[in-house]
Amino acid sequence: MSKNSALRYSEWSLKSKLFAYMLLLTIILLAILTLGLIMFGHTNTTAETFYDVLDIQMEVFEKDISVHFDHLAASAISLSEDLTETLDKQLEELNIPFSALTDSPSGLVHIQNAMLEPLQHKLRQANCSGAFVMLNATVNSSLPEASSSKSGLYLQINGYHTSGSEVLMYRGFAETAKSHEITLHRKWRLEFRTDLFPNYAKIASSDALSLESAYRVTDLFILPGTSEKALLLTVPMISGDGAFYGICGYEISESYFMTYHAQPSKTPHLTCLLTSDHENVLLTDESLSCGSSDGHFHSLTSDYAILKNNRALTHFKSENFSYLGITKKISLSGDKQEHQLVVMIPKSDYDRTLLRSIGQSAILIVLLLFFTVSFCKYFSKRFLSPILSVLEKIKSDKRSETTSNIPEILDLIEYLDRQEREHDKTLSDLETKHQAAENENLRLQTEIDRLAYSRKTEIDPADYQYFIAGIKTLTESEKNLFEYYLSGKTAKEILVLMGIKESTLKYHNHNLLGKLGVSSRKQMLRYAEVMRNQNETKVD
Repeated sequence: MSKNSALRYSEWSLKSKLFAYMLLLTIILLAILTLGLIMFGHTNTTAETFYDVLDIQMEVFEKDISVHFDHLAASAISLSEDLTETLDKQLEELNIPFSALTDSPSGLVHIQNAMLEPLQHKLRQANCSGAFVMLNATVNSSLPEASSSKSGLYLQINGYHTSGSEVLMYRGFAETAKSHEITLHRKWRLEFRTDLFPNYAKIASSDALSLESAYRVTDLFILPGTSEKALLLTVPMISGDGAFYGICGYEISESYFMTYHAQPSKTPHLTCLLTSDHENVLLTDESLSCGSSDGHFHSLTSDYAILKNNRALTHFKSENFSYLGITKKISLSGDKQEHQLVVMIPKSDYDRTLLRSIGQSAILIVLLLFFTVSFCKYFSKRFLSPILSVLEKIKSDKRSETTSNIPEILDLIEYLDRQEREHDKTLSDLETKHQAAENENLRLQTEIDRLAYSRKTEIDPADYQYFIAGIKTLTESEKNLFEYYLSGKTAKEILVLMGIKESTLKYHNHNLLGKLGVSSRKQMLRYAEVMRNQNETKVD
């Protein structure tokens, strides 16, 4: 196989190269496009997409909570002022000091009757599940638990919505409920128990503060006698002379929070929580939760470890369930006590979306590769087919029949025709020169033969025989020198070829001529020519 044939099989064909270049160009353009989309933020990973969705949801949820509690705080402060004013008026009518209410059932009934209407009115206006006022007084101070028993009113909404729902009395005098046609709660009790009231000591100790900074949000707790969890927003009641009358405020129950704060979101299985601030654990017993307004809501029943190991998303993990979400701290109390907001989704939803995204990406890549390869093959074939067709005709010596609308092909055919004409002319010139050279060689050979014959007749036979015998006595160096002279080499060329000095060459010349019995190189060459002619004659 020739070198050109080997290259032909080792190199790519024109069609293969064009296809490869088009494919490479397409891949580079796609890479540049992808890089540009990434740089300008038009491509998001599944984690980034979920984070963006949950971050927006967190903003909505945070605003809902902040606005809700700000309104409740303002309403609770107003409630404290109204109830304090009502209490002052009733004490003035009864002409007794506040301390005289302890052990005075009639006085406490009178006070509760006066307070019930404004308390119920505020309950209807505020977005909450209950309203209460707890006085720093008790019906019977002689009872064993009288120190932790406080008189007051606690009204609750029987249902999730304040408008049109029945009001129940959870704490207070039964005759007061009856006189105002209010139904008693199934777990009704006469008085509050401060030992069951969350954060009571802290709330009572803030009576020296201004109402604007004295409101507090209690820890989440289970309402005594029920299974309902709730938290309270409380404000102290302070008289004009600084006496501590008690506390009042609003209740936000678990069921009310779940309904009121249902989020306007299309995210399935969304869970939003208002919880206590713990660094590495999410305590569901200390959390109020809600979901989306039109989606499935999964109520959390176990505690979750907080693992921040999924990029921007926080991983919440229990023994049986896992969630991904984000957290944010929020201050709801006048003392800037921090709670934590959590917005999260089941990790299984994230994993399904991730797998679906990977599958869609894989399908998209396969489709892109398929169409890229198909288009590259189609266009490379469409582009090269006329060129290859012309080349086949050129190879089969049908160039004269070739027609093409491609200027480059026409230029190629014209170039080949011109080259062919020049080639024919060159061949003709070469044949002429060759014939002339052959004639000249024949003439020279005839002349050489003539000269050789004439010289042969001029040579002394004895000297010629001595020359023939002397050739056999030559050394290796002398034989080489003899051959160089016969081939027409000059002295300078022989010096280079034999690698000797001029003096050495003279020495060898003297020996060579002496052994051959000749007086000069010219005579030596004449004898050698005669010898060559004789050898050729013998061969013939």
